[in-house]
Amino acid sequence: MKKAVVNELISTMREVTPKEGNLANILMDILCMSKEAIYRRLRGEVAFTFSEVAIIAGQLGISLDKIIGNSMSSGAMFDLNVLNLADPMDTYCEILVRYQRLFRYVKVDPTTEVVTASNTIPYTFYAPYEHLSKFRIGRWLYQNERLRTPTSLSDIVLPEKLVKIQKELIEDLRLVKKTCFVLDENLFSSFVKEIKYFSELGLVSTTDVQDMKKELYQLLRELEILSEKGSYHNGNSLSVYLSNVNFEATYSYVEKARFQICFLRVYSINSMDSRDSKICDYQKKWIHSLKRHSTLISQSGEIQRMMFFNEQKKVVDAL
Repeated sequence: MKKAVVNELISTMREVTPKEGNLANILMDILCMSKEAIYRRLRGEVAFTFSEVAIIAGQLGISLDKIIGNSMSSGAMFDLNVLNLADPMDTYCEILVRYQRLFRYVKVDPTTEVVTASNTIPYTFYAPYEHLSKFRIGRWLYQNERLRTPTSLSDIVLPEKLVKIQKELIEDLRLVKKTCFVLDENLFSSFVKEIKYFSELGLVSTTDVQDMKKELYQLLRELEILSEKGSYHNGNSLSVYLSNVNFEATYSYVEKARFQICFLRVYSINSMDSRDSKICDYQKKWIHSLKRHSTLISQSGEIQRMMFFNEQKKVVDAL
């Protein structure tokens, strides 16, 4: 097995291993080997066999395609994270668990930075709200013909496991030391437009619309307070920019010492991601180019901040 692939495998194993865990001890249990045999493999003195790699990948939930792609000198590999339509809720849970594992890995590092340019309300802000979150998931399920025509959001039952994972993931996202959002000025109007459309189709009830309207007001108020403070309630840094240009998708990158990953939102609630350094650097450069065409409203730009939130409240009033 090529050295680059082995190095990428070891790096990925360390990434998904809990901080309190010891990689050598975990591999001893997985492969039923002595500690010395494991250390010889980790030092590169003995190569991992294909069967050993397959066992490790299966136990730790590691993508072999991704490892091989990240070790290539040309080309790039993406994990599409497409939901399994046969069981979308379970698959969505698995995707959230993967993100949870990622952010638990990076959140403890003071060098970690998460930057997102978003043309829709970011998951970090809407996910804590029951009806808004249910609407986003229900909309996706309905569009993919995995949900019979609902008449109310109460018809959509989210598994307890999913609700629990969402709550934990939101907490982990806000524990990152430094977060930055570049927001498209139309992100609330596009969300309200979706609600109106599905309401007119009779897929959500009048009560649902009023519940979501209340939550959007709460979300706006929270975002306004956080923007004014320039931090989350736990004190971790939060920068918010308003873009003066529209952009066609939601882009993110996560970076810390010796680690980076980027995300591109696709298919409503999915994101494809890549750890390819060229892709990550390009995405980072693109987001920073959007920042140059944006106005900082966290701890500054008071007039622009007030104007933005007043306009968003008027948009929500229209529901």
